[in-house]
Amino acid sequence: MDSQWSREDVFTVELPVEIAAIEKTRLALLAYLAPFALNDRLINHVEVVLEEILSNVVRHSRDAKAMTVAARCSDGTVSLTVEDDGAAFDPLGVTEPHRPAGLGDAVLGGQGIPLIKRLSASVSYDRTETLNRISALLVPT
Repeated sequence: MDSQWSREDVFTVELPVEIAAIEKTRLALLAYLAPFALNDRLINHVEVVLEEILSNVVRHSRDAKAMTVAARCSDGTVSLTVEDDGAAFDPLGVTEPHRPAGLGDAVLGGQGIPLIKRLSASVSYDRTETLNRISALLVPT
């Protein structure tokens, strides 16, 4: 997390790497964001990005035991960071699957990271010691 943020400015939650934690975290984040009166479209983008990142960790990480979600809202912009203690893996470095021409050409899965990129103004990944960190900046559209 950025050291310029004070504890009061940031939503932070530590959670186990399990599916049930995703919905609880989504609801807690929505409660944190409610006083900021963000537009519905931005709230939807935040929800989708959060769920995609967390579900990727839960479904695909190796040996991850814990995740931390941090968010900050400032001037109508939401910064979201998810850290996990799993094996090093840069999801942004994976080749994106081709876009299907139609439903008959569609393949299930593999669209989460491209969706996160489309919904966010910026997305980054870094590895800090034993943690994977993915950060997304979401702005009103």
